[in-house]
Amino acid sequence: MGNNKPIGVFDSGIGGLTVLSKLIETFPSENFIYVGDTLNCPYGIKSPDEIASLVTRITKYLLSQEVKAIVIACNTATANSSHLKNFVNIPVIGVIEPTAKYALKMSKNKNIAVLATNATIDSKSYNKIIDRKFLFKKGQKYFVKCSEFVTAIENQQFRNDFSYKLVKDKLDFLSDKNIDTVVLGCTHFGLYSSEISKVLPKAKLIDCGEPTSKLLKEILVKDRLEADSYRNGKVIITTTGDPLQVEKQITWFDKEHQAVKKIII
Repeated sequence: MGNNKPIGVFDSGIGGLTVLSKLIETFPSENFIYVGDTLNCPYGIKSPDEIASLVTRITKYLLSQEVKAIVIACNTATANSSHLKNFVNIPVIGVIEPTAKYALKMSKNKNIAVLATNATIDSKSYNKIIDRKFLFKKGQKYFVKCSEFVTAIENQQFRNDFSYKLVKDKLDFLSDKNIDTVVLGCTHFGLYSSEISKVLPKAKLIDCGEPTSKLLKEILVKDRLEADSYRNGKVIITTTGDPLQVEKQITWFDKEHQAVKKIII
């Protein structure tokens, strides 16, 4: 008999659904509960204490739903989640470490750009992992604060003139840096893949979904937490904001799920 309790996934808003989509593809038998904290989005311009408090509240909500593991599908929340080990006794997986390691593995010339929110960049979470795993005797690394991308994406501004100009204005200084790998260090930024690729057409974009899914797989197998393989999982999406607004924002999300419902954390 497998462990059919749900896996909790959360983000500051809708961006974490890009990670959830990959998780559903990787684990079709698992149940998922997603929390999008759209009421308090964006996180990237908040103080570390504010972010840590929100992370605690969402985590406690997910624990009340008897989840068997938690995926923090938000780089900013991941960077402010170390305190969770003080009261959480189930696996908690952040997106930063697996994504950074995967980017280092994929980069050939070690010219890497990390695009993330202001808070994630200020935390130096990506810097610490990249510096520890690879000494940049050759190659350059660039850490770019892009919090304004989150607000635009939450307002459904993607694949239009506004979004292409926004990204070009922000990233054009990288166009002559021979960047071969771009870390999408915010789960929202997968929705700007087209815009980013237009500015940096030769760079490989590293999204958080695949490396995070691989890490979760290792943990579920090791801890014997896998669900029964013969069943189809159920996906519940919740928001701290307006469910109807979220439904309008996520028309691109193509995985079967229940109607978005409102929660209070």
